[in-house]
Amino acid sequence: MGGCVSVSISCDQLTKDVCSCLSRNGDYIHGLEENLTALQRALEEIEQRREDLLRKIVSEERRGLQRLSVVQGWVSKVEEIVPRVNELVRMRSVQVQRLCLCGYCSKDLVSSYRYGKRVMKLIEEIELLRSQGNFAVAAERVDAARVEERPTRPMVAMESMLEGAWNRLMEDEIGILGLHGMGGVGKTTLLSHINNRFSRVGGEFDIVIWIVVSKELQIQRIQDEIWEKLRSDNEKWKQKTEDIKASNIYNVLKHKRFVLLLDDIWSKVDLTEVGVPFPSRENGCKIVFTTRLKEICGRMGVDSDMEVRCLSPDDAWDLFSKKVGEITLGSHPEIPTLARTVAKKCRLPLALNVIGETMA
Repeated sequence: MGGCVSVSISCDQLTKDVCSCLSRNGDYIHGLEENLTALQRALEEIEQRREDLLRKIVSEERRGLQRLSVVQGWVSKVEEIVPRVNELVRMRSVQVQRLCLCGYCSKDLVSSYRYGKRVMKLIEEIELLRSQGNFAVAAERVDAARVEERPTRPMVAMESMLEGAWNRLMEDEIGILGLHGMGGVGKTTLLSHINNRFSRVGGEFDIVIWIVVSKELQIQRIQDEIWEKLRSDNEKWKQKTEDIKASNIYNVLKHKRFVLLLDDIWSKVDLTEVGVPFPSRENGCKIVFTTRLKEICGRMGVDSDMEVRCLSPDDAWDLFSKKVGEITLGSHPEIPTLARTVAKKCRLPLALNVIGETMA
């Protein structure tokens, strides 16, 4: 009739379609206030779980453990979702005011639908995070290199001095050993060989830490280098105060049997300020340092000190002749006499090495 098309829809079908539409979208609008309350409650619960987990992590990290990557990833996801929830909560009053017909409809249906859908999706995301946030283990021990070996010169003519220092250090009653002597006498070389020898001791010590102190004492730099050896997370560390750094270092080192090697000390290094526990017979830890000033040994409270002396004339000649080399020594009749005169007058290993290489 007149080109019109007659469409017949049964009452039952129409009712079914309307109900289907309401079931799909009704919760987004009619359940909006209830869903917002559920969202805030879910956020509070997951934030509480995050805080509990972070407290556990901090406790583990103080013992020298490192948080697992999966744990850090979960914490980051929680931190990322918080501002998204807060954004929706700030819009709550405006969106609720748009509801009408006892909350079954909205004055701005599209806006309310989209808002309600975002609320529901965040609830689902938080629920998924909550199900993934059960960590029996939050941190584990990461084995850094127990001893980082240092490049060293051969111990020509200083072997007996090394044995004497090592044997003294290994005595149970020796916790702090000071090596003193004039510049160039071989203190750093001696300390480097002591460092490397710990790599052959086995598992007797947990970690060996080498720090160059130098003339200008900087407590925070020493703390930073110690922490870098103990841990690898340095971002938040840089923002901490000296006192907090000392506390963190102490709480890690007190659980370890450590060796601390301090090279080139010019003034007293206050171990308490740094955060280093004092060695004792009970904890079995060791500290060795080098200094040009004998009085520093007293200020550091050493259990024993040892003077690193110039080489004897025979040892000086042994070192110097090896540096000069047989070819050079035999290249002219006067060279051996000149070389012996140099070795006799200069018995510092550093100077003998430099002059010998130049003469060669």
